[in-house]
Amino acid sequence: MVKKEHISLLKENEQIIMTLHRHWIILVFHFSYFVLLFVSSWVLLDYQGIIIDLIGSALYWWGLSLYWIIFLTFILLDWINDELDIFIITDSRIIGIDQISALSRSVTECSLDRVQEVNAHTTGIFQTIFGFGDVHIHTASETSNMIVNYAPDPIENCRRINNVIQAYRNAHIPQAIVEKQAV
Repeated sequence: MVKKEHISLLKENEQIIMTLHRHWIILVFHFSYFVLLFVSSWVLLDYQGIIIDLIGSALYWWGLSLYWIIFLTFILLDWINDELDIFIITDSRIIGIDQISALSRSVTECSLDRVQEVNAHTTGIFQTIFGFGDVHIHTASETSNMIVNYAPDPIENCRRINNVIQAYRNAHIPQAIVEKQAV
């Protein structure tokens, strides 16, 4: 889903062709953090008597509360980082919005004629079974290569992006240049 703030990034008469978000498997990773939080809290509660004898009741409950606050904050910030990452492919450029931290965002854009190649990578059985991987967008600039980590169906999305780029080039490269290159 494209938000209103993303539409403001578009130029006049520019149309969104597709968007790329992270795969739903990221939610499983975030859920595993909750499982880790509950298991570690259960262990701390199981050894409550021993720990209270060592550090005292007030410090134990204060520490456990602080542990929960820090852990939940970490989970929230990690979720925000993953949820707000988006790549928007329009009919003339690619816009990559990377949420680096809660208060830091990087926006990269590249015209479709500057894209040199688009590759998809899946590694291992886990990525193959669940259908996610990385999409690498290599540009003419050495500093603005874009990587979409945990992209859903990376091979299909790579093919779709390549089709958008090819359609752009077919519409914008003069026919005389194409004929000259064929000779």
